[in-house]
Amino acid sequence: MPAPIRLATTSPWGLRSTWGLRSTWGLRSLLLAVALLVAVEPAGPLVGGVWGSAAGAQTLDDLDEAEEVVDELTAERDAAVDRYERTWAAIERTRAQLEDLERTTLALEAEGIATTAAVENRARLAFKRGPLDRFEALLQAEQAQVAVERVALLVALQRRDRVAIEEAEAGQVALEQSRARIRAHELQLVGLQEQLEADAEVLQTDLEEATADAAEIRTLVARQRRIDRGSQQGIYACIFERGVSRFRDTWGAPRSGGRRHRGTDVFAAYRAPVYAITSGVIQRHSRSALGGIGLYLRGDDGNVYYYAHLDSIDAGARVGTRVTAGELVGRNGFTGNASRSAPHVHFELHPGGGAAINPYPWLAAACF
Repeated sequence: MPAPIRLATTSPWGLRSTWGLRSTWGLRSLLLAVALLVAVEPAGPLVGGVWGSAAGAQTLDDLDEAEEVVDELTAERDAAVDRYERTWAAIERTRAQLEDLERTTLALEAEGIATTAAVENRARLAFKRGPLDRFEALLQAEQAQVAVERVALLVALQRRDRVAIEEAEAGQVALEQSRARIRAHELQLVGLQEQLEADAEVLQTDLEEATADAAEIRTLVARQRRIDRGSQQGIYACIFERGVSRFRDTWGAPRSGGRRHRGTDVFAAYRAPVYAITSGVIQRHSRSALGGIGLYLRGDDGNVYYYAHLDSIDAGARVGTRVTAGELVGRNGFTGNASRSAPHVHFELHPGGGAAINPYPWLAAACF
């Protein structure tokens, strides 16, 4: 993942804030928060607190829905990048406005100081010379035209003084308005940062969870297969990963003590993951000298499936727990009367929970 990008902003009044952004794939949560807050373009609605959680899609029946959620997340991510670019441009414009306001404020302050100083200087001169400026100008003038021009000049100077005073007052008002605008923009940016950080954390968590859910679902449904074969109807999965196990039809083969084989032995590596053949509920666990560690799964198809010789039962396969076809239920082993040199699962099928029938065709349909 690319290194985090650090973007710093400094206000005209010295307030500094730093925003950390994760680039590209990690941007989505942060970018959506910015886009929502600045309102450049509204983002899509949240669904159930996350971006359309696909956690419920765990079978082939729901695969289309899971892929649709993934596509939606991808589209949201791409749209978020576009919104980010527009949003950050808006923030840059705001920062430029702050800089313009600061320059305007400084200019107004300088103008106000200069105008006030000029007016005060003229007031001091007027106080020293008294109120007879125009009369003295007339007496001191050698010609009438010169006198008139002097009087006109004095009137213009006095008028300019009044205008200068008015401009100074207006400048002071503009100055206060400029400062108020700067404070408003600064508060907006600070508020945006705080909300951004809070929302980004939530959105990032939701995105990571949704992405993990989607990946898990894809892995799960990859083990599943829709079967339409006589009484075997629905979604099934091989009890091991396809291609890593071996088994053959040994139904009815002789066993010690005059017994007959009432299942199929599926061989795989020691502690290889063992999966639920179909969706259903864990009915019970067992432990015996013959079968070792065992597990009974009552499928949604009404059948009971028995796994024997397990090394262990997964914590997620507790009695009463619902599992999905292809979900982990245990680990391959050689408990009971199995040989250490040949770890395997003795697998049985009991239609309706009754007497066992040959499970080989069911396993072959799911695994081959």
